[in-house]
Amino acid sequence: MTYFFERTETANTISIVLRPHSLYLMLGMLAFWLFNDLVLKSASAANIVIPVFLVFMVVRFFSLIRVQKEVIIAMKQGRVTTQGSKFSFANPFTYIIKK
Repeated sequence: MTYFFERTETANTISIVLRPHSLYLMLGMLAFWLFNDLVLKSASAANIVIPVFLVFMVVRFFSLIRVQKEVIIAMKQGRVTTQGSKFSFANPFTYIIKK
């Protein structure tokens, strides 16, 4: 899914860019839930936010499994370099796998 990561392949390398959008969306949903629960004391919004949050986490987890398997195999072979930051939009976290 291109929302969670972007995979590009050239003749020499495979580049996998992990996008920070989903991480910030999860943090936003969690902050909304905490604000709603601790400040507003409203359970009706939490009944909607928490199931959406859990489903989103599961979808993100299963969409990134294939990427993580590929990276782990390349790490064992010593062909992976990383760059960027998990929290940066300008310089997102990137795995570069040499073929």
